[in-house]
Amino acid sequence: MYGVPIFGLIITMTVLISASVQDIKRREVSDIHWLILGIAGVVIMMAGMSGHVTAGRIMIAAGTAMIVFDLLYGREWTARLDMMFYALMSMMFAVPLIFSHGDPFVTNAAVIPLCYLIFAAMFYTGVIKGGADVKCLITVAIIFPMYPEIYGYPLIAVPDHVVSAVISFPLAVLFHASLISMSAIVFVIARNLIRGDTELPNMLTGYRMNAADADKAHVWYMKERSADACGKIWVTPKIPFIVPITAAVLFVTTVGNILFLL
Repeated sequence: MYGVPIFGLIITMTVLISASVQDIKRREVSDIHWLILGIAGVVIMMAGMSGHVTAGRIMIAAGTAMIVFDLLYGREWTARLDMMFYALMSMMFAVPLIFSHGDPFVTNAAVIPLCYLIFAAMFYTGVIKGGADVKCLITVAIIFPMYPEIYGYPLIAVPDHVVSAVISFPLAVLFHASLISMSAIVFVIARNLIRGDTELPNMLTGYRMNAADADKAHVWYMKERSADACGKIWVTPKIPFIVPITAAVLFVTTVGNILFLL
């Protein structure tokens, strides 16, 4: 009963820990991590059919595989081919949802394309800056579109299907990862107060460093790259967001979604 979600959690945490190490060291993460998670997600999806294979379920699995392909294959197609690809991918989810909406397998899997669109939109609008962060969140959604329940965990009870589908597991991971990453802001503010760098609003999200060192550091410039009289410039740190995502996956699967306490 718990074999599939346990396998999903083990492989997810193993891959995310490896990705976190890379993110800390280089602020870049190899796509092999997301390929492993994507393939594992499709395999878990196929195993979840429990011998009850239908055309709608096969289409959902095929559409999910197309999402993995879209994430990882840097193709140079014509606009027409791209449109045909996305139209076919959309159809793989739309047709089962229309004609097999009574199948829990199909309705649960609807979270996957929804999160794919949400996370992609957040990336292209700059809400999420790292491409690896988006790929991570989408592949996590493929493995766990719904909350895994393993031996009495998470401790916070998962409510009825409608609520848990709206505040789905992937969205809960993003929310908790954002809360965890905000701890860096506390450190930044404390550092600025100690150093007397109290220029608002810069002190709330960044700090000053030597302009000569900024190009080699894992930072973004907060304003035009022009040093002050002391040769310093305001920057904001590039937080290795895979790390809080990893922590959030572990937290939500064991403790649960704190939003369900409200």
